[in-house]
Amino acid sequence: MLMVVVVFTIVMTIATIVLFVQNARLKDRVALIKLIDLNTKSLLAIIDMKALKAVSASSALLNVLGIPREEISKHDIREMIHPDDMKLLHTSVSAAREKERKGYPIENAFDSLRIRLRDVNYGWQWYELYGFFTNYNSRRLLCCSYFPVNEQMRLSANVVEIRRKMGILLSNSFNIVWEMNCLTRQLVLISPITRERFGIDDREAGPILSNEDFFPEEDIRYFREMLNRRIAALADSEQMNDEPQIHKIHVKNRDGSVVEMLTRSTLEKDDVGQYTLYGVSQRIQNNGFH
Repeated sequence: MLMVVVVFTIVMTIATIVLFVQNARLKDRVALIKLIDLNTKSLLAIIDMKALKAVSASSALLNVLGIPREEISKHDIREMIHPDDMKLLHTSVSAAREKERKGYPIENAFDSLRIRLRDVNYGWQWYELYGFFTNYNSRRLLCCSYFPVNEQMRLSANVVEIRRKMGILLSNSFNIVWEMNCLTRQLVLISPITRERFGIDDREAGPILSNEDFFPEEDIRYFREMLNRRIAALADSEQMNDEPQIHKIHVKNRDGSVVEMLTRSTLEKDDVGQYTLYGVSQRIQNNGFH
């Protein structure tokens, strides 16, 4: 009987030591998480997907949201995310869950998702969300990090608007706008061509697959020699582009007619030594420019 008591005492002592060590490790991990939350400049959050409330958030994120740490669990995430983007988040969550049902790892939830968060100082601001799901104490959690992309989104919107306006201007221009890759010698139309405006067969903007179908052989030979001279001169200079040059060139139509064009172009070289020719061409009429 004494032996049983001794063995039991030893086992309980070992178990107590193990539990103590595990509890100490857990406290260390919790302390580390709190230390990261308090001091990191990253925007981090852990969200309970059932309650739609944040379980934890870094101080940097709380500063953006304007919410005290002790009140974060009282706020629904729908207060913090733009209503239109909540729909996008819901769609992405549903897609991630579908992937999980098909056997994909749950950590591969969001590679990149752009949403708007409420900023206490600036209103809705764009952020890129990266996250993964995990299960803890029977709760479904979304662990995520946010990176500000408001400036990128603004620049992207500006680029879209500039392209829209540029498209309108090009469609109304009396010049044909183009570029040529000097390595492949492929000509790319930046603006479309209409017979009505330029006297040249209709062509959509895009690459010209065969220069031989577009230009007379003697013009191709002349253009090639001219371009080689310009490339050699620019290569020997310290400039990134040469001065604009004007040349005449002829364009063939499918019906056999030939249209004379006045072309003005600039040769540019980039940082890795590739050359591109940018130009505009205008039809020459017998009584002057079109």
